[in-house]
Amino acid sequence: MIRVQQRTYTLIAWPWSTMRWAEVPEGLAFTLYDVVQPMVRGVEVPGTPQDAARWKTAHDAYQSLLSDAEDVVRHAHGVRCKAGFMVDHRSVRLLRYGMLPHRSARSRRLFAECAARMRTYEEAYRPVLEEIEARLPQASADPS
Repeated sequence: MIRVQQRTYTLIAWPWSTMRWAEVPEGLAFTLYDVVQPMVRGVEVPGTPQDAARWKTAHDAYQSLLSDAEDVVRHAHGVRCKAGFMVDHRSVRLLRYGMLPHRSARSRRLFAECAARMRTYEEAYRPVLEEIEARLPQASADPS
């Protein structure tokens, strides 16, 4: 038995709430299933250790690709993050980006490209997602 935990990946809300001109598209939420340790809350599904390794690899790759796509759109909007001790320092470079003409149109285009990249990654992860979701009813049917 393999213990999996469902997670939902969404865009981080911080800079977009301060940038009124940035138009974040709705519906960018992606479902992932992470293979977790037996002590972590999750659902037991039938599977082999090879399945668990394959699912974990697919989850990690999918999550890193989604994070990279979000990082690209944040960087293009002028958001910079510097790692710090116990906290990350985030800033928005408005002098570089905020005064540009047509910034709303550019923001829409950047988010459309980001959403397209994320949907492409979702299609690549879909076989693993469907395999895990097909085994979930079997797990809930087992009384043990």
